[in-house]
Amino acid sequence: MNKQLLLEKYIKVAVRKALKEEEAKQQRATKAMYLVYRFPGLKKVMIELMSPSFGRFIQDVTLTAPKPTTFNIKLINDQEFYVIYDGRKNWTSKISGKRYNMQELSEIERGSQAIADLLELSYALDEKALGGGEAPPSPDAGAEAFSAAASAPEITPPAEEPAPEAPSEETPPAEA
Repeated sequence: MNKQLLLEKYIKVAVRKALKEEEAKQQRATKAMYLVYRFPGLKKVMIELMSPSFGRFIQDVTLTAPKPTTFNIKLINDQEFYVIYDGRKNWTSKISGKRYNMQELSEIERGSQAIADLLELSYALDEKALGGGEAPPSPDAGAEAFSAAASAPEITPPAEEPAPEAPSEETPPAEA
């Protein structure tokens, strides 16, 4: 086969692979948004906390507990927070261990800021995928470096060879 045919075949395979990945990503996004649209109150809370375009920043939404109805929202940078339905149109969000009542404007604003802080913790998009430089180090990079250093074989200096000893002179036993 000549170079032109190989190049065409490579391009076709690359395009198919990219299309499959994009389709899988779209299916995951649709599945994640199913619960948000199934519970209209949850959609309203997400719009209040983030913005009407909150879908861009959400990777997954799962129902964690039936009573009180608790939703686990996973952000695109693998951070997560919880939204809890307490009943009678009362929603609470639990972000970074702090609870925010969604009935009070000041707490909604603090909750929004807490989500913004979660999104800032690590890059939302992989820079390698965008073609720009190296990806940021993983959060456990220090631990990985430590374990690599700890598992490295110890380098011991070579043992020194003893200096040649001078023949010792033995004194013959004294004869009496």
